[in-house]
Amino acid sequence: MNFNIEQIKRKMLVKYPFFGSVVANVTYKENKEISTAGTDGETIYYNPEFLKKLKTDEQTFIFAHEVCHIAFNHIKRSEGKDPETWNKATDGVINQFLKRDGLKIVEGGIDIPEAINYDAEELYAILLKEKKPNPNENQSQEQEPSEGQNHDVGHDTHSMWKKALKKSKETESKSHEESQTDEQKRKEEKERETKLQQEIDKISKMGEINAFNENLKEKRKELEALKQVLSKQAMGAGSSTNSEERIINNIGKSKPIIDWRYVLRETIKYNVDWSYKNAYIEDGVVIANLEEQPMPETEIVIDTSGSIDELLLKNFLRECKNILKYSKVKVGCFDTKFYGFHEIRTEEDIENMRFEGGGGTDFNVAVRAFTRRVENKIIFTDGIASMPDIQVNAIWIVFGQRKINPKGGKVIQINEEQLNRLYSYDISYKGKSR
Repeated sequence: MNFNIEQIKRKMLVKYPFFGSVVANVTYKENKEISTAGTDGETIYYNPEFLKKLKTDEQTFIFAHEVCHIAFNHIKRSEGKDPETWNKATDGVINQFLKRDGLKIVEGGIDIPEAINYDAEELYAILLKEKKPNPNENQSQEQEPSEGQNHDVGHDTHSMWKKALKKSKETESKSHEESQTDEQKRKEEKERETKLQQEIDKISKMGEINAFNENLKEKRKELEALKQVLSKQAMGAGSSTNSEERIINNIGKSKPIIDWRYVLRETIKYNVDWSYKNAYIEDGVVIANLEEQPMPETEIVIDTSGSIDELLLKNFLRECKNILKYSKVKVGCFDTKFYGFHEIRTEEDIENMRFEGGGGTDFNVAVRAFTRRVENKIIFTDGIASMPDIQVNAIWIVFGQRKINPKGGKVIQINEEQLNRLYSYDISYKGKSR
């Protein structure tokens, strides 16, 4: 199984928007000295060889698990507690919430079904009562392990926790001794750390149950808002052009609605390829030139007419980000006028695009915008307008219930069922609240 840390981060941002600040701001580092994964509260370390053996949902579980340890401040909260019992309690609680959200607990992970009813401290108290002291041990249950001694339980390592806790105390005691020069050099990094710590403090104070339930609420809220937009689509297309600039902030990311690798006519598997064009002979062996292969090109026109709500437009643009992984991309907006293509090289280019529109909808304008030489042509719309007179071999991505039948191309309808799948909700779940 291939492993891509950026893909895993995108999956976590979609599935856990409430923990998004932690997902986005912690550091992720390879470390082949550990067998699985672990964290010191600032960085998530992982063994790539271990991750490659897992399925995608298991990989997501591994990183979501470590993100939770950071978000809930489990290292700092471990102070004064029996390490093995605390490790088991924290793993037990977060694993059940991740399992509820559709992630598979990896082999060896702590699986305590009733843990979903408790915060970490509550489960810790229960497990501590159940733990039978070893008569051969002289240390009390609450005594911390000696240097180098681990109390790992479950699938991941908690071996860095004691060292991280010690470092945290030292940092607190020495922070006032920093010189003005040092502060200036570290200003940007400290601001990031401060913002992240504030988010961690907020989440950890809520406790595991309330935080995970809040995450569910955020996901449901966005899904219901999008459904509401689609259900209130206008009945008429209109013929006027508005040409007003539309400000779209915080577009965000989402799990792809469509597997673009198969939808696009051409996909890129490698940026380079061995070619025998202009090959030469060296010591009796034919040597190939390593030549760059061009990525496929895709032109996307986005409906920005008056019937397109800001939330719907954000969903169009999130899919554009997903397409960017497989193709060179140009994006343009239209209502009854086409406002020109923008060359998109990075996700930031989409964030910084100028969006114009707000008037009626003219699909003839949209299909005429495509250039002949580009085979991958995509139209994002709600489908509310008369179909174009011109035949075009384009992919129509239609959000909502409006059925369309354009000349040529293919239509992919995004309905409520697909949106539920996109957001991966367990709508029927009624979590315990505090």
